Amino acid sequence: MKEKIFKNLSLKILSVVFAVVLWTIIVNIYDPTTSYTFSNVSVQLINTESLTDKNYSYEIVDGGKISVYVSGPKSVVTNIKASDIVATADLSKISAFADYVDIHVSVVRNGQTLNNVEAAPKTSAVRLSIENRDTKTINVNTEVTGKPADGYALVKQTLNPTSIKVTGPSSIIDTIDHAGITFDVTGATDEVHGDADIHLYDEEENEIKDVSVDLSQSSVSYTAQVVRIKTVAVEAGYSGTPKDGYTISSVTLNQNYVQVYGDENALNNLEKIVIPSNNINVDELDKDRIYKFSLENYIDKSLHILKNSRVEVTVKVGTTTTKSITLNTSDIRVIGLDTSMTYGFADKTYNIEIEGNTDLVSTIDTSKISVSADLSTYKSSGTVDIKLSVSLPEGISLKNDVTVKAELKNNNTETSSSEATTATTKTTER
Repeated sequence: MKEKIFKNLSLKILSVVFAVVLWTIIVNIYDPTTSYTFSNVSVQLINTESLTDKNYSYEIVDGGKISVYVSGPKSVVTNIKASDIVATADLSKISAFADYVDIHVSVVRNGQTLNNVEAAPKTSAVRLSIENRDTKTINVNTEVTGKPADGYALVKQTLNPTSIKVTGPSSIIDTIDHAGITFDVTGATDEVHGDADIHLYDEEENEIKDVSVDLSQSSVSYTAQVVRIKTVAVEAGYSGTPKDGYTISSVTLNQNYVQVYGDENALNNLEKIVIPSNNINVDELDKDRIYKFSLENYIDKSLHILKNSRVEVTVKVGTTTTKSITLNTSDIRVIGLDTSMTYGFADKTYNIEIEGNTDLVSTIDTSKISVSADLSTYKSSGTVDIKLSVSLPEGISLKNDVTVKAELKNNNTETSSSEATTATTKTTER
């Protein structure tokens, strides 16, 4: 047996060497070694929890996209696609004092790593920016765009949730003041609801867009209550008498109209809101005073004030004075005079005594006073005292009644008397 094996041994070794050389020549001729460079290969970061679990955040500064040099048999390399190149950077290997980690590349096809090719990254490491990671809770604010239909208003907004958590680099998290959503109520006549994307803002309402910030959720559910409203007037009077020598100059409200919503029947029946006079008592008042009321107390319990339900009533008090003013009888407006009657005033002028707030009285003149005389009840001739009706500016009153003397004549009666006298005279002459 040994003799057969070692017989012509040198010839057999020579044959093997020749075969290997021949195979190498054939391979190089028919499947030569080649290479190719693949660009824009994304580097996948693995074991990222080694940083995030320590409350660190990171950002790729350089090496996120690399070029990879691949060499090997032409029959293999020509069939490799960019998607077959796997580039990874293991963050668990990063040093506490470094900001980069080595890149490892391989060629994987059908889940199997190709060992007959060589792959080398032209960029050897990924460089990172690493900083502390922080988390905080922020409120969600709303911005409503558009307006409901005429006669309707947005009265309530509900969010779920009303706050979220944001996590990211401390330098970014520190600048975030609040979250916000936007929704539209244009033309709405009923409830509006939906989901809205969350945006982040700083204190000056500048939007913060940073992919390194994680949100506990990306959207918020909202519900907007839209109701029918009615605008009604607010009125207030007063009761009592101020201190001697003083008068009420004015009574003003800080809002004369409010918008009300609620039960439809109660809303339809509401015409105005009146604060009772006995709620504003001015007895012995000698200086200005502000009275405050909640309008909710003067409407049906099923109704609500849309915005500010508080009203302030300002009562201004001034000193009183009197003044005598001379007027012309020719300026008296006569009303109701029978067509058979004529009149004439006995005097050309007359006086009236007025009293009221000192400041108002000092500025009044005849142009602000109107006087009328109602002669509708007078049907016969004679001299009569006629009571005048005097209209004065608000805050000023007439101290005493005013009368003027007038001469009235019934023209029909005078004519009949004259005719009767003539007839009698003629009879006597006969």
